[in-house]
Amino acid sequence: MRYKLILLASMMMLMMAGFATPSMGQITVSVKDKPLTEVMPLVEKQGGFRFFYSNTLPDLDSKVTLSVENAGIPQTLDKMFAGLRIAYEIRNEKLVVLTAREGQPPAREGNGDNTVSGTVLDKSGQPVIGLTIRENGTTNGTVTDENGRWSLKVSKTDSELIFESLGYKTLRIKAAGRQTVNVTVEEDTTLLDEIVVVGYGVQKKVNISGSVSSVKMDDILQDRPVSNVAAALQGAIPGLYVTTGSSGNLPGQTGKRLQIRGTSSFSGSSNSVSGISPLVLIDNVPGDIDALNPDDIESVTVLKDASSSAIYGARAAAGVILITTKSPKKAERISISYNGSIGLTNAVNTPDMVDIATYIGVYRDAFNTNTYGAAQDQNFDKWLEYLNLYKTNKSALSSQGTLYDNGIFVPDSDELRYYLTEEDLYKRMMETGIVENNNVSVSGATDRIRFRMSGNNFRENGPLAGRKDTYSRTSVNGMIQADITSWFTQELNFYFTQQHRKMLIDETGSLYGVRNLNFMPDGPDPVKKDGKEYFIRTPRNVIDYANAAKTTIDQPRIFSKSTIRPFKGMEVVFEYTYQKNLTNYNYDSGKVMFTDIQLNYTTAPTHDYSIARHYNDYRSAINAYATYRFDIARKHHFSVMGGFNQEYYNYEWYNTNAEDQAFLNIPSMSNAQGQVKTADSYLNYALRSAFGRINYNYDERYLIEFSGRYDGSSKFPKDTRFGFFPSFSVAWNATNEAFMSGTRRWLTELKPRFSYGSIGNQTSVGYYDYYSTMGLSTKSYVWLKGADESYVTSIGMPGIVSGSFTWETITTTNAGLDFGLFGGSLAGSFDWFRRDTKDILSQSVALPAVLGDSAPMQNVGKMRTTGWEFQLSYKGSIGREILYNVGFNISDYKSKVMSLNFNEEKSLGYLYEGMMAGEIWGYRWDGFYTVDDFKDTATWQLKDGVTGITGSSPRPGDFKYKNLRDNEYSDEDTGMINSGKGTANNPGDMTVIGNSTPRFQYGFNFNISYKGFDLGIMIQGIGKRDYAAINPYTYTLSASDSGWFPVFAGTTDYWKPLSTDSGSPDYYKAADSGAKLPRIYGSTIKGLSNASSNRLVNDHMLQSAAYLRVKNLSLSYSFPKSLIGKAGLGGLKVYVSCENPFTVSSLPKGIDPETLGWSYPLYRTVSFGMNIKL
Repeated sequence: MRYKLILLASMMMLMMAGFATPSMGQITVSVKDKPLTEVMPLVEKQGGFRFFYSNTLPDLDSKVTLSVENAGIPQTLDKMFAGLRIAYEIRNEKLVVLTAREGQPPAREGNGDNTVSGTVLDKSGQPVIGLTIRENGTTNGTVTDENGRWSLKVSKTDSELIFESLGYKTLRIKAAGRQTVNVTVEEDTTLLDEIVVVGYGVQKKVNISGSVSSVKMDDILQDRPVSNVAAALQGAIPGLYVTTGSSGNLPGQTGKRLQIRGTSSFSGSSNSVSGISPLVLIDNVPGDIDALNPDDIESVTVLKDASSSAIYGARAAAGVILITTKSPKKAERISISYNGSIGLTNAVNTPDMVDIATYIGVYRDAFNTNTYGAAQDQNFDKWLEYLNLYKTNKSALSSQGTLYDNGIFVPDSDELRYYLTEEDLYKRMMETGIVENNNVSVSGATDRIRFRMSGNNFRENGPLAGRKDTYSRTSVNGMIQADITSWFTQELNFYFTQQHRKMLIDETGSLYGVRNLNFMPDGPDPVKKDGKEYFIRTPRNVIDYANAAKTTIDQPRIFSKSTIRPFKGMEVVFEYTYQKNLTNYNYDSGKVMFTDIQLNYTTAPTHDYSIARHYNDYRSAINAYATYRFDIARKHHFSVMGGFNQEYYNYEWYNTNAEDQAFLNIPSMSNAQGQVKTADSYLNYALRSAFGRINYNYDERYLIEFSGRYDGSSKFPKDTRFGFFPSFSVAWNATNEAFMSGTRRWLTELKPRFSYGSIGNQTSVGYYDYYSTMGLSTKSYVWLKGADESYVTSIGMPGIVSGSFTWETITTTNAGLDFGLFGGSLAGSFDWFRRDTKDILSQSVALPAVLGDSAPMQNVGKMRTTGWEFQLSYKGSIGREILYNVGFNISDYKSKVMSLNFNEEKSLGYLYEGMMAGEIWGYRWDGFYTVDDFKDTATWQLKDGVTGITGSSPRPGDFKYKNLRDNEYSDEDTGMINSGKGTANNPGDMTVIGNSTPRFQYGFNFNISYKGFDLGIMIQGIGKRDYAAINPYTYTLSASDSGWFPVFAGTTDYWKPLSTDSGSPDYYKAADSGAKLPRIYGSTIKGLSNASSNRLVNDHMLQSAAYLRVKNLSLSYSFPKSLIGKAGLGGLKVYVSCENPFTVSSLPKGIDPETLGWSYPLYRTVSFGMNIKL
């Protein structure tokens, strides 16, 4: 009810805007013979504006007499500057620019050949080199020399001359018959005057002293019809890491993981370091980045260090992503825009399997047999013969037995099954998907009212066959802002999005499994068992006969913002937000009967079931803050801000699971014949905070900022609920110094920065961790079941909790440098940072095992992350018609565990002090064992001096490892390879061989335009990452159950014997000494030879997961206004875009370098679209 009342009140205030009359400031001043510099502040104060001028302005030391009463600004200024060499220009209601008044020189007759010459200087009097001067309306032009001089023959004596150069404002001057035209050009400070959104306000980019990166969304999107904001940001901002999980490639690309500078913690864990997600604010309100339409976004700002993000307190421990949506500017006519596209999607990088003939060869090598023992003992020679006939003469094959449509052949001779299909298993499960994206927006503004409304409909069918992987999003977004009076502005935002997702549920575990043989055909098994039809378990059959889960998410949100300006420099803001997330999940498993290569007939699932799950969460937030800006003696600029924040979250969850439906085609909870289980959960928590910030700026040269937040969270016990987290930052705009004036022609910006601050983290803390709880669960224990197979409810023992734990504290030190050259055409920044996380919630002490429980979590852990970021951009032109821009960014970080209160032995299975996050421990490869390493082939005893492997009996062709620490820890280590005690203190022969942390993450973008054509490319990648690949994509077959596993391309380069006769001496000699993989001979269907030692983690099999991915290629054409204007259009653009065109990676095919595995596939999208503006 509260948000409805606020909505009604806000709408009434907006309606009043049409009738309210703003009070105009009037000036009353009476002075006589006062210095001009004393009169100007009096006029400024009453007029509500500021003068902007240079100290070299003439007549500043003059005395003036001024007497006005209730006069307007122009009348006052006319009288004040009468008789002085000062001209004024009223830029807006807040700024009046003063310049020297220059008299017009008398016109002179031309010199006969109409040649005009002159000199171009900058404000400091230095010559400007390479500036272009051209005669308007012609191709006639020239450039200035090293002294700033130029000369140009013009066609007419009154021609208009255009002076232009990168980094300077363009001038247009009439020659007016003059032979000499000398000009002074001003620097184009657009880059320095850029406004950046920061915590609870905005700042000029040049005045920011913290580590902040900001991008315009239109610059990132270009013509990319992407559905997801996180996907669009990948590679665009240094230090912002966007990673793809197992579900991140699903249609809609929701579920991307965001991290800023690799912010991590091991809170609550004893064996892993996990990332912390940053706070995402949409127009200063926490929101779901997946639900947001990228086309609605104006800009994205990332606050990376503690001094920038500390103002947001507890939620901002991992940094802040500020998303600002689009809004119209003042006095903007009503405009309508449509941006739509349609595209086709296809899976890329699917695994490759070898053909049947190669598979049979590998099988023979492994098991030394001529029959297929994994199935029905089919004869391999016959299989190859039938395969050849299937390809060349099917009629001859049919005469020897029964050939089924799906490629299964049953000969009359043995009545066994021979599989002859060789169509790619993964191509059969994929098809071309379709993606549609439609955006419509309407915006407009008067001097007092501004509005924008937009709608988006996005639909995507993924690349899986059968249309069971779909996503759609429909959203409506609107804002209206009105100046009720000159001192009161009211804004109202409303937003609603609805997402629908269908996702296939694989009850068999076969969809992305590695036990899928390429020659297994799709469709039903040709022979019915017990009169029932079974389907062969292939990925395509799983897709065709399995059901999909359906999820619907409704997200309404309302946001109200009231801004009051009671007096000059003071601004008070009240914000209120109310939003809901309503999620409904439904799934009916059904029941499907499958068979496999072993002709095992199974039903999946064993008990069919239906799930109905509902998540409801709502949140409300209040922000009240005030900012006062004032100046002292013109050069001392202050901004003081203070505020209050309160947020409340409520979460409800309901789940019902009903088994054994009476009618599978009409699933219903009330139709369940088996167990019906229900569960629910209710959670809530609140935050309450006070915050403040002080900014000091001396003449835009020296910048200082102090901020702090006093945070309270209901997740902590009452006595430790609140914490104060301060920060500060300083910066120096060196280019604004007088002694740097000689460099301003080429050095636009040089700003070193430093910041230090702390912030609290509550991310990994549960809602009620300070209570000792007894959990209830429903379980099925056979020995406790009754005759009706009822489930038993059990109650767990309460754990030991601490009543004094509190915030983790993250302290960040940051040093950076911003620079700009040539008027900002070349710009960049470099940052170095160190983040220390202390008081991490971790296991405190080891308690006796007889206690039956572990020690409670305490604030005892410490961790350190260090890293750096670099970005560079350049905007240039070739001639006057070819414009281009290039951007590059790269960043890196490393994290180390500094302190723990457990694992003193430094067991490698757990975190330990001194551990680098992502460490990969393994063995150093030392080639293969050869027959010469053994005393004989009867006992297989190793010769003296040849190291063995503990727990293994090596043979020729097995991996051999280096003996790094012989007899270092005990006599048992002598001559043996082992893992010691499995600790960092005693790792045996293991050592750190790599690290799985993504290093040197980079992004590159390039755009070039010519006469309406635009070509863009965006690249993203990782420079270094190690991957310990122990799986069938990198090794031949599988360690266990190897007889039922496929053989993937690239895994046939294994150690092969010189002879296939096991009785020959050459059977243990290598046919190829350059093989990469270990032997497979001597295997059994249930186990591969010496897999326990050959598949130990080792540096020989360590893979590089570095990659370069071209994220997007786009080409567009904007029609000239002279052509489309006749049709009443304000703009028309057509474009083609390709997402994920290709990737460069050394990983085996099928393993995506982002997800490091094979699951839902990455897909390529080619889209065609248009953008129309009215």
